[in-house]
Amino acid sequence: MNIKLFALLNIMLLLSLAACDTGTPTPTKEEGLTIINLQTTPALTHWLPKVADCANRIPEIGVYTKVLPKSELNPSAADLVLRLGERLDVDTFVTVMGTEEILVVAGSEVPVSSLSIESVQRIYTGEINNWGAVPEVTEANIQTNQPIQTLSFPQGHELRLLFSQTYLDPAAITSDPLVYSTIEYLETLLLNNPTAIGYLLASQVPDGVPTLSITGIDPLATQHFVLASTPQEPEGGLRQLLLCLQDSR
Repeated sequence: MNIKLFALLNIMLLLSLAACDTGTPTPTKEEGLTIINLQTTPALTHWLPKVADCANRIPEIGVYTKVLPKSELNPSAADLVLRLGERLDVDTFVTVMGTEEILVVAGSEVPVSSLSIESVQRIYTGEINNWGAVPEVTEANIQTNQPIQTLSFPQGHELRLLFSQTYLDPAAITSDPLVYSTIEYLETLLLNNPTAIGYLLASQVPDGVPTLSITGIDPLATQHFVLASTPQEPEGGLRQLLLCLQDSR
């Protein structure tokens, strides 16, 4: 073999062996992202931006969210369930995140700013369907012959059930309401039906939409807990997430 070629091969072999033994320590495996599986209901989707904001402040956690009807919530398949209501027998650990109030909202041409609980009940059960027949209107000597159009979330919706429980004691809504599922569509209905009334959580009421004060009802009765249910006492990132949500209220 050519001496120069043999020497060149030796040099290349030495360089190859040196490259295999750099003395660099083996890198350790980085800790992975902790995923928190969250289930919540359509009534609380306006909380999700707060959840995302809090998650972004906490290192190495992510939140995977499912929005389900209340009847389909499955705590055994979630790290966290966020819902309205009271503690259930199946709840292992519950944290109160805050409260939400159900309010009655009105179109721009509703002739009064206040109704009694009895009037709300008579309106939503269809007994009264004209503003001229509402006691608060006649007592104020307001002359009007405008129809009352009731607005409501659809059958089975969590907020419809809570509204009936809170205001109708707990009769069903039988006034043939126009139905909305989103806040945006409720705004459209109120714009197109300025003598209509509906209901929302206080935190959902859009700017400029009037609310009616309701007399004859305990204000605490309109308040409903927002609960965080977890399989066990929350720790680590989940605990930080819940503390952040409580602080953001």
